[in-house]
Amino acid sequence: MITLSAAEARRLAVASQGFGARPAKPAIEHLRQLASRIHAFQIDSVNVLARAHYVSPFARLGAYPVSALDQLAYEKRELFEYWGHAACLLPVSLYPLFRYRMDKHREWTEKFMRSPRGAYMAKAYAEVAERGPISASELSNGGKRSGNWWGWSIGKKTMEHLFDTGLVAIANRRGFERLYDLPERVIPKAAREAPVPNREAAMKELILLSARAQGVGTAEDLRTYFYIDGWSDRGGPVPWRWTRQRGRTKPIASRLFAELVESGKLVPTKVAGWKEIAYSLPGLKVPKAVEAAAFVTPFDSLVWDRARLKRLFGMDYTIEIYTPMAKRKYGYYVFPFVLGDKIVARCDLKADRERGTLMVRSAHLEPGHDARRAIPAMARELETMRNWLELESIEVASRGALGAKLRRAV
Repeated sequence: MITLSAAEARRLAVASQGFGARPAKPAIEHLRQLASRIHAFQIDSVNVLARAHYVSPFARLGAYPVSALDQLAYEKRELFEYWGHAACLLPVSLYPLFRYRMDKHREWTEKFMRSPRGAYMAKAYAEVAERGPISASELSNGGKRSGNWWGWSIGKKTMEHLFDTGLVAIANRRGFERLYDLPERVIPKAAREAPVPNREAAMKELILLSARAQGVGTAEDLRTYFYIDGWSDRGGPVPWRWTRQRGRTKPIASRLFAELVESGKLVPTKVAGWKEIAYSLPGLKVPKAVEAAAFVTPFDSLVWDRARLKRLFGMDYTIEIYTPMAKRKYGYYVFPFVLGDKIVARCDLKADRERGTLMVRSAHLEPGHDARRAIPAMARELETMRNWLELESIEVASRGALGAKLRRAV
């Protein structure tokens, strides 16, 4: 068993997530390497500063060309959209590993589309085959938006189900709207025809990729990076919306971890202060230091797991987007600030594009950290972010203990 101090685990986690010295001139090759290292850029609709999948590479690489990410995904087809940790851009090399998730409902869906009840879905699928890439709103009979929380039309629900099953893929986006097409016109042939591991073998490979991306983690840390053996994975062959049966198969993650340890692919690891046993890959090398100064979005893979965040950094963190304004403690869209191997502050950031201004609506120091060390690094990173977003100025509000000091620094 390996033993790590809390500081070693923290440095390992930050470095494994791709933070460190930035390239002098970030380019598409650096983005490609980052994608192969952390495996997922989460996509989210919130555009207060910039879309989350664009900001995550910026946090690690600095001012890279945003067009490079779209180029990798929608032109070179080296990344594809699917459900990794929520909706993500994933390296296309992972496509065979997610086939078990796609194929779970595929047989039922193909049979359903041959039945009278499935006539609408079959027609929508045929329309994608004929006209794709198209959005759900461009279907000839897409239906009206419903009144539920998502507001999805029958056309959108249908296209999303076909996407879940891998019968259609995301060819591009128009703004933030998904454009659907057949996989053979989106996913490279080599990925589509690659050998597909069985469900348990794929899950194990994804757990190992999670261990590589996180450095060290508990079973729950490693499992939830890709939601392995979660609610969706344990569903039956019939989609839950189409059956009265709500049961799930029994979890198998514990057995998978035991088998990975027995085979020597995972090593049990004890981290000081952690109640649970952790796991890491063989040949672990802990960096002596990590050179990082970055604002990370609430949807960055470094902060996906709030329990892990608390364990590693001592940070209590909640997204307050859905919290009524009067009850928000830190702000609407709050970015933790990573400095070295610690999270030292948090800021509520917004890009006011009409005024050309990067707004810091609040700035708070995390307990136990030194404002004199944090502020200069935060000011430099805000200036880098302003340039990257092509804004003209930075405006810092007084809210939060760091507000006034940060305003003077920028």
